[in-house]
Amino acid sequence: MTDTPDKPDETDERADDKTPSRRKRRGTGPISTEEARLLATARPVKAVAPAKGPTPATPRFGRYERPDFERVETMLAAFANRRLGPLVNLVAKGYYGAATDEEKQNPGIRTAFYSFFLYGYRDPKGIRPVDLFAESGLPLEGRQRAALDACLQARLVVMSIDDVHVGKHRMRGRDLLRDEPVTAFDRNASTLIKPGERLMCWQIPWGTSWQPIGYAVQVEQHKAIALERSIETLCNGLRAVRRELPEQHAANLWWLVHRVANM
Repeated sequence: MTDTPDKPDETDERADDKTPSRRKRRGTGPISTEEARLLATARPVKAVAPAKGPTPATPRFGRYERPDFERVETMLAAFANRRLGPLVNLVAKGYYGAATDEEKQNPGIRTAFYSFFLYGYRDPKGIRPVDLFAESGLPLEGRQRAALDACLQARLVVMSIDDVHVGKHRMRGRDLLRDEPVTAFDRNASTLIKPGERLMCWQIPWGTSWQPIGYAVQVEQHKAIALERSIETLCNGLRAVRRELPEQHAANLWWLVHRVANM
């Protein structure tokens, strides 16, 4: 959705003038090798079970700023490259299985894949790369620790937009799959999205609200009914309830919304 802005609520320009429903990354990006010194001295990874129970609608976390999140996510990406490199390629092969050649080259969709891999992919025991990173022994303290705690609560949201306050960069609406109210803050998205539209993105806690990260997909209002029917079809095909889609079938959900937004 956006690149890494100086302020915590900024976003970037649209990813492609020809696909106005897409917007670029906010932090999550291609895996790098930064923090090599820290990673080299990290303690061996210890698996940890993911947190149980639904994420609260109004979470409260320690204070962190946008640069803290970006720093932590860069370290997380480096960790994934170092420890999980072969798995990244294996998961990517499945993620792009039905993608077109153009989609495979799209940098925004590549960003969306990394968001899925870091925060949504789970091994057979239900453990994500971000869970492994949290137990890797890196010396994170203060605001960076608060940013990591927020990353551990990252979730994929399909949000129905009810109200937008451009001056406050605030969007209010409802999580269509968890059936709960959502307030999100984002400078660029609040100038682009309109009431009645849908917005799909990964979000992390921001005080008592949420902050979009990664690459977002905007669905215009006249496609809302088509999206609703497509979600029902996906649930029937997977034999899943709506609430299970973002946690257990995030990749399927992402591609479905992407297809509807660009049909």
